[in-house]
Amino acid sequence: MHLTSVALRRRARMAAIVSAGLLLALPVAACSDDSSSTATSTTSSSAAGPASGDVDAPSGFDSAAAQQILRTVLDPTTSPQVTADLVDSGNASIGQQLNAFARGAGQAGYTPDKFTVTGVRADGTDKAQATVAVASPHTPAPVSVQYGYVRVAGTWKLSADAVTALLGMASGPR
Repeated sequence: MHLTSVALRRRARMAAIVSAGLLLALPVAACSDDSSSTATSTTSSSAAGPASGDVDAPSGFDSAAAQQILRTVLDPTTSPQVTADLVDSGNASIGQQLNAFARGAGQAGYTPDKFTVTGVRADGTDKAQATVAVASPHTPAPVSVQYGYVRVAGTWKLSADAVTALLGMASGPR
């Protein structure tokens, strides 16, 4: 009985941390000045389905593929092993970390369907940048963020920087 209350408190604490981090991180991104060409976050007024922004996408990788990877990583029902296989990380516990993030984010209202890839562009031979509209349950319009992808041994994966950005949402701004 004591273990159950400890587990419930941990879950509630994780949900609160993720919720607070996303509440703080996403509105800040929504307020960023998108006039700079180096900005990684801009506002977006539409979370339409994938494909509209794939003008410069690398061969064999488009919005649908990027979205499938991202939503699978963000799905709390995805096993940590499958999650780890979809990201470029040497961290042995990355699957568990992302699975915990996905559970907390889902409890805060950031379910996989809230993340919509609206475009992909090549960023070198084996790299790509995806524009992702994140529909927040706390803001009226989706916020656009950039997540990187890399091709490793012929397979596209979410980049280490994208993983760091996602996990950073759970801890809020620094």
